[in-house]
Amino acid sequence: MLNRRHIRVKILQILYSQNRSKSTNKELYNFFNNTTKKFYQFFVTQLYFFVLIKRETERQIEVNKKKYYKSEVDFLVDIIIENKFIQAIENSKFIEKYHSKNNLDYFKNETKIVKQVFDKIYNAEFLKNFSEHDDSISYLIKIFKEIIVTDSNLYGFYEDCEIGWADDYPLINTEVLNVLLNFSKVKKLNINKTIFKDRDDKLFGWNLFKKTIDNDIIFEKLISKYTPQWESDRIALIDNLLMKMCITEFKFFENIPVNVSLNEYIEISKDYSSPNSSGFINGILNRIMRDLKDEGLIKKNIKRSDNLLNLKT
Repeated sequence: MLNRRHIRVKILQILYSQNRSKSTNKELYNFFNNTTKKFYQFFVTQLYFFVLIKRETERQIEVNKKKYYKSEVDFLVDIIIENKFIQAIENSKFIEKYHSKNNLDYFKNETKIVKQVFDKIYNAEFLKNFSEHDDSISYLIKIFKEIIVTDSNLYGFYEDCEIGWADDYPLINTEVLNVLLNFSKVKKLNINKTIFKDRDDKLFGWNLFKKTIDNDIIFEKLISKYTPQWESDRIALIDNLLMKMCITEFKFFENIPVNVSLNEYIEISKDYSSPNSSGFINGILNRIMRDLKDEGLIKKNIKRSDNLLNLKT
């Protein structure tokens, strides 16, 4: 589910929040746990959206039966209502239980969004040539990629639902698409039931936060040393946090190569900071990295997989 880059972004958001609100470490740890939990809830919500489309399709068919001038809706029976993937989601005990336990009724009072997406599906030209001999799963994949994922109203709705969901949207859609593609191959619904790939990934997030916080003053002075022409308050907060996080990985995460850390934070800066930030961060971090290496303060042993566990404090 959550990959390392996404975990880094989550920690960046928490550090930014800590700087603004001066929250305690315990409060931020709870925030970290809550945001990762919300991420999984988002995944289930987006997966369950297929069921909402199915129910809207059924409703439209019933409404159409009562009309004197009928429109053609029946072509969606095979594509949506009888779709094995959607039926598997609807019949999944795990999804049903998780959906109910976490009260994931985001669309309870927003049925118009479901209807708007349905209307786009109904009017999609690529569905007009569908026949009962076609693969409904492949059409559903196309519906997801070309209609659901790109719908601006749906994206805006999710953006308003929870803090961070706008940032989560691309990864969530990738995860849902992977479930879809897997189903098309094995004809079985396989859902990742854990937020993190493994225990190391979960510890990675918390240790990255904790070590960055614990060394904040030291890293602040280190960055100032390499930016003598800049007052500390002139460096963008996001840039400052990204550099501190990267230095944390340089010094304390022995199983992550320095080039991996450097490239990750440069790429994150392109999405979350100013247009010139990536070049600025790259120049400063490269100089810091070289000097820390010369001083013997960067020690990497990528063959060991248990180093991350030793960071827990």
